[in-house]
Amino acid sequence: MKTVKNFVSPEHEMFKESVRSFLPRYAIIPFKQTDGTEYTSPLREGDIVREGQILAGPKDILSSDGANIHSSVPGLVEEIVNCTLPNGNLGLAAKIRTRGAFSYLGKELTTFENNMLSIESLLESFKTKGVVNTFETNAVSLSNQINSCKLESNRFVVVRMFDEDKSRYTDTFIAEHYTQEVAEGARIIARAFDADGIIFAIPKDSNTNIKPMEGFPYCIIEIDTSKYPCGYKQNLLKEIKKSTETDELSIFSKINHRSLFVDTETAFSTYEAIVLNKPVVDRFVHINGRCVKSSVMFRARIGQTIADLVEQCGGFRITPAKIVINGLIAGNAISNLEIPVTKEIKSVTFLSSMELYNQKSNPCVRCGNCRMVCPEQLSPDLLYKHINAGFHLTKMMKATALLCAQCSLCNSVCPSRLSLSQAIAILKESQK
Repeated sequence: MKTVKNFVSPEHEMFKESVRSFLPRYAIIPFKQTDGTEYTSPLREGDIVREGQILAGPKDILSSDGANIHSSVPGLVEEIVNCTLPNGNLGLAAKIRTRGAFSYLGKELTTFENNMLSIESLLESFKTKGVVNTFETNAVSLSNQINSCKLESNRFVVVRMFDEDKSRYTDTFIAEHYTQEVAEGARIIARAFDADGIIFAIPKDSNTNIKPMEGFPYCIIEIDTSKYPCGYKQNLLKEIKKSTETDELSIFSKINHRSLFVDTETAFSTYEAIVLNKPVVDRFVHINGRCVKSSVMFRARIGQTIADLVEQCGGFRITPAKIVINGLIAGNAISNLEIPVTKEIKSVTFLSSMELYNQKSNPCVRCGNCRMVCPEQLSPDLLYKHINAGFHLTKMMKATALLCAQCSLCNSVCPSRLSLSQAIAILKESQK
């Protein structure tokens, strides 16, 4: 496997604690926050809602097992609006004026015993409480992901305890400050998945201390996070197989790509949903970049605009030329500050014009850089030409897109500034 040493040198602070975001005057909560499921909402203008109330759910209630959308604030639904989502699409959302008492915020939450819950009850709770898996670029319903897995044996849950994109710090922060909650959330996910074991992937020389777990075999695999890529599914699979060749860990060497891979945000949300009976109404969001006056790890309300979080950071010291969500390597640019926080947002980075290289794209010069750097030994240039120029590829060649981890190394070395990784993502989706 090809890797690049110190591909990104993170400049962010190692936060000692997170900060609760200010309560927004308005929360703009989109009715759809995951891919692959159509949502519907009974809300009307003038409705009064509670914190944690279900605002939208899967359109086909009988057959779908998506993740419900909840109100992050109590208040009045002033209007149903079209808003820009983090992926650039438009979607319907409820604009809620905050007022009234909170159901969860500021309350001491009672813990619930969950060991007696059946697999069916856990999966229904994942759906009802709105738990999604944010391990990959697009958030997906955790209950849907588990239900769609056809593995009959060798079922494992892999928990990535660090950020796959070193330019952000969100998953690493959760792993360091909520280790046992993440471990308990992983155990609950493993029960729902009917797993044979749990694998925790932690950074090499990490101080992460996972206490012994009852009911499930588990192992801890150390990952050299100074290399890139190291945190995508393909990378983790190779490291796990290499690290479990000993007799005592041989059970874990049977893992394959159809096992369940989650991040710490997902495990922590599962813990809160099942143990604290709390729906997903907030997220950890890392605000950073030289343009903002201070970098902050927020516990932000879903539906709160990015502009609200910037204001709490003290505003801008430099006008940003580009806004990137979820990391500088594999993230995507957004157009404005009024985009609301959704379940898939982990970080927002503000870049100045001095930090931007030439963004103009040119025709492919056939340098071969993308092929040489690709960890999976793909041909990104050919896959790109198939999507953008109709270049004919065999069925087998097109299927190689499924091997892409979306690490975006091909983009970084392309002298023509072609959107190789994005084109492969489109082809990858068409192959599923």
